[in-house]
Amino acid sequence: MRNLAALKQLLLSPRARVMMSALLSAITWFCWAYWVNIEDSNQALTSGLSQGVVNLFTTAIGSAALEYLFRSFGGTGKGKLISILSVSSFSLALMIFSHILAGTPNIFLTVLPVYCVVLVYCSAYVLGLDKLKKHHDAPLFSL
Repeated sequence: MRNLAALKQLLLSPRARVMMSALLSAITWFCWAYWVNIEDSNQALTSGLSQGVVNLFTTAIGSAALEYLFRSFGGTGKGKLISILSVSSFSLALMIFSHILAGTPNIFLTVLPVYCVVLVYCSAYVLGLDKLKKHHDAPLFSL
């Protein structure tokens, strides 16, 4: 019973949620980049690894950055927009840069769906933080 309670506590922790999200993101988008670039079998693995590593990093760091920016701007409409656009733009730039370095043949097709999901993720995360702030008057957790 104690092990089950400890597991439940771990799954409810912000760090564990972010790390699980980052790992699932890395695996998902590795597979996507690999599949999209499979025509060049020598390049597919490199492109997949490039996308997977970028997503692992940007999901973990991006979530913490969203919280920091949200707290810094106080959750205003302009602040929410700046938070979302800053983190998603950084993620996009990092993805494009890593794929240029990796020599990915289908950069646009590799990055576009990922970037769309990044925008949705950032928006949902910021809106969730705003909801916590407004409805629960709870302090925001930090990573």
